[in-house]
Amino acid sequence: MKKTLMTLAALLVAAGMVMVSCQKPAPSKDDSALVDDKTPGDDNNNDDNNGGNTGDNVPASLKGSSYYPIVVDATTFETIKDKVAADIRTQDGGDAASTRPLYVWNGYVGGEASGLNFYGNADGYMCLTVAEGAGWSGFGLFLKKEDPSFDKIKEITGDYYFHFAYKGPANVVHAIYPGWGTVNYQMSIGSGNAFVDQGKTFEFIQPLSGAFVPNEWNEYEIKVSDMGIDFTAAPAEEGGQNIFCGLSGGTAGVTLSLDAVFFYKK
Repeated sequence: MKKTLMTLAALLVAAGMVMVSCQKPAPSKDDSALVDDKTPGDDNNNDDNNGGNTGDNVPASLKGSSYYPIVVDATTFETIKDKVAADIRTQDGGDAASTRPLYVWNGYVGGEASGLNFYGNADGYMCLTVAEGAGWSGFGLFLKKEDPSFDKIKEITGDYYFHFAYKGPANVVHAIYPGWGTVNYQMSIGSGNAFVDQGKTFEFIQPLSGAFVPNEWNEYEIKVSDMGIDFTAAPAEEGGQNIFCGLSGGTAGVTLSLDAVFFYKK
């Protein structure tokens, strides 16, 4: 499969994403796709249906003691920078030599990020749209062994949480999965029928609110001990590991909007 290396300023991937043994082919060194800098936001009160907690209170998800940011905007990163154990946000510049590239294996182009991000600021968020005639779409955040953060991943223990926010319309479903080694935690997000990839059904995970709300930021959180992932395990590949992956199918125009993606300890 041909993978393209993209720098998508519209995505503002201000955070590094890492993927875990995804089911689609792993990106090669000379045929890769890096999606640029993304930013996350926070939104527990979505008064404008576009996300955003515009109050003065610090969201609960930013009150933790230790963070491994994947997709986090620059403003939010500043609020937690003294508690960042390892920065695994995707590096920008579209450089194939990046040690934290976001590989687009197939099918995605940069989407239009509208409205505030999850944390209520205008710094942007991760936004990918399925291209016309793509057939299938998939991405993976890869952490190379030479990255300074690589050896710190093993310090993510069972009492950490995986946190993310998703916004999308009704009756649209995507699959995402964090992981390490040979284990990844596969889940469907959105609403409608569960995502199926190569005969494997990805069960739905419900947002913290208890029910998915279309076109608003929905907040999700899973304890690492419930995911079955062992971050002390050997990486899935010789050169590193996909730590965060996503699939959106082949329907043109379907958009995946993610923000506030990180591991953290409360």
